[in-house]
Amino acid sequence: MAVIAIINALQCHAFAPSRTLLHQHQSLRSQSNTPARPPLAKKKDDDEGNLREGSLRAATKELGKVPYGEQSRKYRRTVFRHKDWVAHRSSSSRIISNLQSIAFSGVVRQLKPQVSAVASVAAFVLSWNWAATHGTGLPLIDNLGLRVLALPTLPFTLSSPALGLLLVFRTNAAYARWMCGRDAWSRIVGHAKNLVRMTSVFCPSDTDAVDDFSKVVWLYCRSIMNKLSSPLEDEEVYQEEVREVFQDSPIGENILSSSDRVISAWKELSIQLHSLPASDPKSLIETDKSIIILGECTAICEKIYSSPVPLVYTRHTARYLSVWALLLPCALYTAFSNSPAAGGVWAVLPASAIMAFFLFGVDELSMQLEEPFSLLPMQVFCDEIFYANKLLVGQDKPSLNK
Repeated sequence: MAVIAIINALQCHAFAPSRTLLHQHQSLRSQSNTPARPPLAKKKDDDEGNLREGSLRAATKELGKVPYGEQSRKYRRTVFRHKDWVAHRSSSSRIISNLQSIAFSGVVRQLKPQVSAVASVAAFVLSWNWAATHGTGLPLIDNLGLRVLALPTLPFTLSSPALGLLLVFRTNAAYARWMCGRDAWSRIVGHAKNLVRMTSVFCPSDTDAVDDFSKVVWLYCRSIMNKLSSPLEDEEVYQEEVREVFQDSPIGENILSSSDRVISAWKELSIQLHSLPASDPKSLIETDKSIIILGECTAICEKIYSSPVPLVYTRHTARYLSVWALLLPCALYTAFSNSPAAGGVWAVLPASAIMAFFLFGVDELSMQLEEPFSLLPMQVFCDEIFYANKLLVGQDKPSLNK
């Protein structure tokens, strides 16, 4: 319980929002249906202000509280620039600031129930054993002949490598899923740009047709994002962006009304490609290969999104960790009772809480990474596709500061 009290105190002191600071960043999407920046809007310079736009710290300053759990995921869609890498490389040497940021961590907030449960068991073990060894002064209880609650440390020593392997394998599997999703989106972005590049080269005389095709390319990518996002967060924004881009075309409404928007957009992409006035039919065939790759990347994303790490593995790891951590105070009591360390057996409480925090923290990290798409900045990817395609078509030439 002492660890939880320290965390709460640090949260109130170190991260209380300041009303005197100027809001130099764009307003964040604080609630579920707040519209995002539309794709045609001017890009904002990420260097404005001291806080990275869309970061968890910026959200805390905007909302007046630390978002955690599912609410915090949309603020973890990190896109690094040069200044972010500089700060990231120098952060490893800031021991004090790293320790203070524990109170800011959403993982810490998620771990309160687990750490509190282990700390409560430790407090119960200490209280019981105190009553068993020193008595309570109550004859009714003292006459029961209470025995000390303690376990040998050997079973925990033998079982800890197996627990470590379970946690490591689960974390590695979750990170591999995140990396696979990120790789799929990097290929989506690359081939979406490649489609417009190739069509703008072999159809230079009809920029309007190429521009219409570039919009359908963006629509397909944006539909993938919509399928992989929470409906409460993205549905309204998705419809608004599609209607803004396709103001004079029925394509947008046709896709919005489709039962499977991704498949419909994929078909429309092929129709638009083969309707272009290309002088060489072979160029269309070569360009169509990028559409095939887009479909393969979409299938990879859908596979990750619909298939979690096998639940039998996740549940067994969670049960193993829970039983191990809840019985840990009994083993620590044995170890600390034979140790001349300061505090003696009373150190069981903070030691149990700290070990529970780090072990359950590893499991929580894998839980957070297992579904990667709510952490990936897919809106940034789609906006990048939109602006790059505009530049390739030649109708819009955004400056480097946009």
